[in-house]
Amino acid sequence: MTDIQASPEGADEAAGGGVSRWLLIGVGGFIGVIIVLFAIAIIGGIADSEGVANFFRILRDLFIVILALQSILIAIALVILIGQISALINILSSEVKPIIEEAQETVSTARDTTEFISRNVATPVIRITSTAVGVGVFLRELLTIRRNLSGKARK
Repeated sequence: MTDIQASPEGADEAAGGGVSRWLLIGVGGFIGVIIVLFAIAIIGGIADSEGVANFFRILRDLFIVILALQSILIAIALVILIGQISALINILSSEVKPIIEEAQETVSTARDTTEFISRNVATPVIRITSTAVGVGVFLRELLTIRRNLSGKARK
Protein backbone atom coordinates (compact mmCIF):
# COMPACT_ATOMS: atom_id res chain seq x y z
CA MET A 1 0.00 0.00 0.00
CA THR A 2 1.12 3.51 -0.68
CA ASP A 3 0.36 6.49 1.48
CA ILE A 4 -0.94 9.53 -0.32
CA GLN A 5 0.29 12.69 1.32
CA ALA A 6 -1.15 16.12 0.79
CA SER A 7 1.27 18.49 -0.84
CA PRO A 8 2.25 21.64 1.04
CA GLU A 9 1.23 23.62 -2.05
CA GLY A 10 -2.36 22.43 -1.68
CA ALA A 11 -2.37 23.51 1.95
CA ASP A 12 -1.15 26.97 0.96
CA GLU A 13 -3.85 27.25 -1.71
CA ALA A 14 -6.57 26.22 0.75
CA ALA A 15 -5.35 28.69 3.38
CA GLY A 16 -5.09 31.47 0.79
CA GLY A 17 -8.59 30.69 -0.46
CA GLY A 18 -9.93 30.94 3.09
CA VAL A 19 -8.28 34.30 3.70
CA SER A 20 -9.53 35.77 0.44
CA ARG A 21 -13.01 34.43 1.13
CA TRP A 22 -13.09 36.06 4.57
CA LEU A 23 -11.71 39.27 3.10
CA LEU A 24 -14.49 39.32 0.49
CA ILE A 25 -17.10 38.65 3.18
CA GLY A 26 -15.72 41.50 5.31
CA VAL A 27 -15.63 43.97 2.41
CA GLY A 28 -19.14 42.93 1.36
CA GLY A 29 -20.42 43.37 4.91
CA PHE A 30 -18.82 46.82 5.17
CA ILE A 31 -20.40 47.88 1.88
CA GLY A 32 -23.74 46.49 3.08
CA VAL A 33 -23.55 48.52 6.31
CA ILE A 34 -22.76 51.68 4.34
CA ILE A 35 -25.75 51.07 2.03
CA VAL A 36 -28.06 50.48 5.01
CA LEU A 37 -26.82 53.66 6.75
CA PHE A 38 -27.31 55.62 3.51
CA ALA A 39 -30.86 54.28 3.19
CA ILE A 40 -31.62 55.21 6.83
CA ALA A 41 -30.23 58.71 6.21
CA ILE A 42 -32.46 59.16 3.15
CA ILE A 43 -35.54 57.86 4.96
CA GLY A 44 -34.74 60.01 8.02
CA GLY A 45 -34.25 63.08 5.82
CA ILE A 46 -37.58 62.49 4.06
CA ALA A 47 -39.44 61.79 7.33
CA ASP A 48 -37.65 64.73 9.07
CA SER A 49 -37.05 62.51 12.10
CA GLU A 50 -35.10 64.08 14.98
CA GLY A 51 -33.79 60.71 16.22
CA VAL A 52 -32.19 59.87 12.88
CA ALA A 53 -30.62 63.33 12.69
CA ASN A 54 -29.16 62.90 16.21
CA PHE A 55 -27.81 59.46 15.24
CA PHE A 56 -26.04 60.86 12.20
CA ARG A 57 -24.66 63.80 14.20
CA ILE A 58 -23.16 61.33 16.65
CA LEU A 59 -21.88 59.21 13.75
CA ARG A 60 -20.37 62.34 12.14
CA ASP A 61 -18.64 63.29 15.39
CA LEU A 62 -17.33 59.73 15.75
CA PHE A 63 -15.84 59.88 12.24
CA ILE A 64 -14.25 63.27 13.03
CA VAL A 65 -12.59 61.76 16.13
CA ILE A 66 -11.43 58.73 14.12
CA LEU A 67 -9.95 61.00 11.42
CA ALA A 68 -8.18 63.09 14.10
CA LEU A 69 -6.66 59.93 15.61
CA GLN A 70 -5.66 58.78 12.15
CA SER A 71 -3.94 62.13 11.51
CA ILE A 72 -2.02 61.76 14.78
CA LEU A 73 -0.90 58.26 13.79
CA ILE A 74 0.21 59.51 10.37
CA ALA A 75 2.20 62.32 12.01
CA ILE A 76 3.89 59.81 14.32
CA ALA A 77 4.67 57.57 11.34
CA LEU A 78 6.20 60.54 9.50
CA VAL A 79 8.40 61.36 12.50
CA ILE A 80 9.56 57.72 12.61
CA LEU A 81 10.18 57.81 8.84
CA ILE A 82 12.28 60.97 9.15
CA GLY A 83 14.28 59.29 11.94
CA GLN A 84 14.89 56.23 9.77
CA ILE A 85 15.98 58.39 6.83
CA SER A 86 18.35 60.23 9.15
CA ALA A 87 19.81 56.91 10.32
CA LEU A 88 20.21 55.79 6.69
CA ILE A 89 22.04 58.99 5.79
CA ASN A 90 24.30 58.50 8.81
CA ILE A 91 25.09 54.94 7.75
CA LEU A 92 25.79 56.06 4.19
CA SER A 93 28.13 58.81 5.30
CA SER A 94 29.96 56.76 7.93
CA GLU A 95 30.25 53.37 6.20
CA VAL A 96 29.70 53.70 2.48
CA LYS A 97 31.67 56.92 1.97
CA PRO A 98 34.94 55.42 3.35
CA ILE A 99 34.47 52.39 1.08
CA ILE A 100 34.08 54.69 -1.94
CA GLU A 101 37.13 56.68 -0.88
CA GLU A 102 39.18 53.46 -0.57
CA ALA A 103 38.00 52.36 -4.02
CA GLN A 104 39.06 55.71 -5.48
CA GLU A 105 42.44 55.37 -3.77
CA THR A 106 42.85 51.86 -5.19
CA VAL A 107 42.01 53.08 -8.70
CA SER A 108 44.51 55.91 -8.31
CA THR A 109 47.21 53.46 -7.16
CA ALA A 110 46.46 51.17 -10.11
CA ARG A 111 46.69 54.12 -12.49
CA ASP A 112 50.05 55.18 -11.01
CA THR A 113 51.35 51.61 -11.18
CA THR A 114 50.28 51.35 -14.81
CA GLU A 115 52.03 54.59 -15.67
CA PHE A 116 55.19 53.43 -13.83
CA ILE A 117 55.24 50.09 -15.64
CA SER A 118 54.60 51.82 -18.95
CA ARG A 119 57.36 54.38 -18.39
CA ASN A 120 60.02 52.10 -16.86
CA VAL A 121 59.36 48.67 -18.40
CA ALA A 122 57.20 48.73 -21.49
CA THR A 123 58.73 51.76 -23.18
CA PRO A 124 62.36 50.55 -22.85
CA VAL A 125 61.39 47.04 -23.97
CA ILE A 126 59.58 48.48 -26.99
CA ARG A 127 62.59 50.67 -27.85
CA ILE A 128 65.04 47.77 -27.54
CA THR A 129 62.80 45.45 -29.55
CA SER A 130 62.19 48.01 -32.29
CA THR A 131 65.94 48.78 -32.45
CA ALA A 132 66.77 45.05 -32.69
CA VAL A 133 64.16 44.55 -35.39
CA GLY A 134 65.47 47.62 -37.23
CA VAL A 135 69.06 46.34 -37.04
CA GLY A 136 67.91 42.90 -38.22
CA VAL A 137 66.05 44.39 -41.20
CA PHE A 138 69.06 46.61 -41.99
CA LEU A 139 71.42 43.61 -41.92
CA ARG A 140 69.04 41.54 -44.03
CA GLU A 141 68.84 44.31 -46.59
CA LEU A 142 72.64 44.64 -46.59
CA LEU A 143 72.95 40.89 -47.20
CA THR A 144 70.35 41.09 -49.95
CA ILE A 145 72.21 43.97 -51.60
CA ARG A 146 75.52 42.08 -51.25
CA ARG A 147 74.02 38.96 -52.84
CA ASN A 148 72.53 40.98 -55.62
CA LEU A 149 75.85 42.74 -56.28
CA SER A 150 77.87 39.55 -56.07
CA GLY A 151 75.37 37.77 -58.30
CA LYS A 152 75.66 40.45 -60.97
CA ALA A 153 79.47 40.40 -60.78
CA ARG A 154 79.57 36.62 -61.50
CA LYS A 155 77.54 36.97 -64.64
